[in-house]
Amino acid sequence: MKFILYLVLFYFGFKFLSRLFYLYLVNKVKQKQTDFYNSKDINKNKEGEVSINKMPNKNSKNSDKLGDYVDYEEID
Repeated sequence: MKFILYLVLFYFGFKFLSRLFYLYLVNKVKQKQTDFYNSKDINKNKEGEVSINKMPNKNSKNSDKLGDYVDYEEID
């Protein structure tokens, strides 16, 4: 009889704690998304302002290794 009582108490306790843990995780993810979105807004440039983050390499190799150009015709 005690075993069944402990089993039922464990079941309801686990159910209650898992619901609290789920709500905690949902709020944590929501907060991280909000922080990420707000950090993107801070780094936004004003309209008309230009910023260059990285210059392309000037020593880029020829595009000969990209492949052959295939000419095609459309068929009706």
